[in-house]
Amino acid sequence: MSQTYDEYEKDYNQCLSRVRSFLSSHARSLTTLRECGRLLSQASRDATAMETLAKESGEAFRIAESKKRSEQEIAPLEQEVEFALRERETGEVTINRNRSELFSGSSYNAPNFEGDDNGQMMDALIQDSDDLLAESQALCAQSEEIGSGTLNTMGMQREQLHSAGEHLRGARSTVDQARSLLQDLNRKALRNKRFLYCVIATLIVANILVIIAKIKKK
Repeated sequence: MSQTYDEYEKDYNQCLSRVRSFLSSHARSLTTLRECGRLLSQASRDATAMETLAKESGEAFRIAESKKRSEQEIAPLEQEVEFALRERETGEVTINRNRSELFSGSSYNAPNFEGDDNGQMMDALIQDSDDLLAESQALCAQSEEIGSGTLNTMGMQREQLHSAGEHLRGARSTVDQARSLLQDLNRKALRNKRFLYCVIATLIVANILVIIAKIKKK
């Protein structure tokens, strides 16, 4: 499994939140009900994945929580979708059916619906929107925190690059100084060599003149 337990739980809660939002409104078209069925199937897969991960990690609380999800949260919603589909097919509307169990999940707090109370349905929709807004704000805050961390890291890397550039310029300056010193030493060695050559040549000429002078005296 590529996702973590928290990621599966987040996706699970989002699916159930959307289903509850659809079911609490009057817009129960066939397309909407089919979408609810798809979302419940996805939520069921997420619940199974969470139970598997909980068993692998050996966390007793999460194992017990995962086992209750299908029975206490998904099953009532699937039953409500079936009732809604049956009502659309037969044209019979079930009056005063208690829907409180549909909104008893830990991720969604809604009032107890009795019949077709518009005010309560609007409150549920507003509550659902508030939950989604709070989740969006949390994601924005998390993204902002990650962005701040990234900026801090880039700032540190910039300082390191600046320091490395300063060291490189210092090393280049030292190399230039060493090159200048070597050139001076080479010039001095060349002057000394020329001076020695001149001295040797002078001594050779002097010796030749002394020899010639001695030969003439004899």
